[in-house]
Amino acid sequence: MSSLFQIPPKLKIILTLLLFFLLWGSIPSFSQEKFRKSPPPPDPLPQLNLPEIKSAVLSNELSVSVVQQKGPPIITLQLMVLSGEKSSPPDLPGLASFTTRMLPRGTAAFSFSEIQERIESIGGDFSTSTHMDYSLINFSFLEQYLDEALQLLSRMILHPDFNKQEIANLKRSINYELMDNSTNPKFLSKRLLYHILFQDHPYQNMAYTKEDINQITQKDISEFFENHYRPNNAKITLVGNLSLSTATRKVSHYLNTWRNQDVKKIPPSFPELNKKLKICFMDVPRVKNPIILVGNLASPINHPDFFPFTVLNQVLGGTPTSRLFMNLRESKGYAFYSFSRLELFKSCGVFSIESKVRPQVIFDSVQAVLNEVKKVTQEPIPSDEIEQAKSYLIGNFPLALDHFRSLSLQLAKIQAYNLGQYHWEDYYEKIKPIGAEGVFKVVKKYPLSKPVVIIAGEKEETFDYLQKFEEIYVYDSKGKLKYVQRKKEKDESY
Repeated sequence: MSSLFQIPPKLKIILTLLLFFLLWGSIPSFSQEKFRKSPPPPDPLPQLNLPEIKSAVLSNELSVSVVQQKGPPIITLQLMVLSGEKSSPPDLPGLASFTTRMLPRGTAAFSFSEIQERIESIGGDFSTSTHMDYSLINFSFLEQYLDEALQLLSRMILHPDFNKQEIANLKRSINYELMDNSTNPKFLSKRLLYHILFQDHPYQNMAYTKEDINQITQKDISEFFENHYRPNNAKITLVGNLSLSTATRKVSHYLNTWRNQDVKKIPPSFPELNKKLKICFMDVPRVKNPIILVGNLASPINHPDFFPFTVLNQVLGGTPTSRLFMNLRESKGYAFYSFSRLELFKSCGVFSIESKVRPQVIFDSVQAVLNEVKKVTQEPIPSDEIEQAKSYLIGNFPLALDHFRSLSLQLAKIQAYNLGQYHWEDYYEKIKPIGAEGVFKVVKKYPLSKPVVIIAGEKEETFDYLQKFEEIYVYDSKGKLKYVQRKKEKDESY
């Protein structure tokens, strides 16, 4: 029988060759399959080439810094006064902001309109802003007009004219701005959040109102300016194609008579943490879809917890693929959006979550936000989420610095908080080692699951949906507490 199954020699050779080619052809297939399952190594991190900051101090203790950059023939001058809204007197919130905004409104030699004409004649752009810890004057102009720009700035600083007519004009302008914001639930909820979190702390001054602005007098402005606008309390940074020696020589020429004196400093102090869940409702007319703002205190910018907090913020609500957005909008359909934010100051930071929701799901939306926060306080975030958040932060950091405005903001923070250039140059090295346990350890230090919750919306549309909350603090749109309502009780006087 074996002879019946014997394979002819020629067929045996053909079958052997066929088997060989089949096996040989399968080798690349196995190799490719293995390659597909093994992701390629990550691309090398882009080089962080932050511009070098060179500094010198003039005889009157004014700090002058230069960031030398070649590019368009434009110079940007940033004058920082190290007194922000926290330096306003407790009974005059808003005074620091008002004083800064008065500077371009007249000098002993030039009126407001003349100053505007001179700014335009040198291709300039002029703006002011006041923050918690510092005030800024930003002035950009064509580089050939450096002398004209410094001369104009020196007149504002050395010979300001706080005349009553311009004070009245500025009050009217700010009142219009506040009026525009009187129905803006984002602005009003943030102002109320800051008012509650910073109770009995200097940072509470940021939550000023129309009434606060109207009581500011010419004497108040002059005294604040005299007490805070001093060279030993200021820093000038110039960005453009000029050297430090040129900058110091020219700045000294125009501001060498700026007299220094002792400036009363408010030492940094961490506000008292909010340790009890507080639900607040603010009646904002004509707001059909309410804003929910959930917030509590976080670490200051110069604290080691800053970078783990940044990763936490990215995981929870940094992008539309983060936990909050995916849960409240994509999964449950409660919210139009839901994001988190980390704002950082010298004494502390504020970690907040903002969501816009339908009134019918307010209670469920608040619970969903609180549950997301509670999760990260009870167990470490999975490592894959931590790594995704870090990748996003690392990849986007150099892109953000490509924009001039972002770079200016970073320079302002470096100068205001004495962070040093290496705070940002070592960004990669500070983000990369952060792991799940490191973030969890930082989260446990702060009562993030016991925040202040602000719900801002029209009372008629919204209030009936709040009855499941045990206790509600009810405010008007000016941030004044009207009463406290407790579950199954009638409104009671506070």
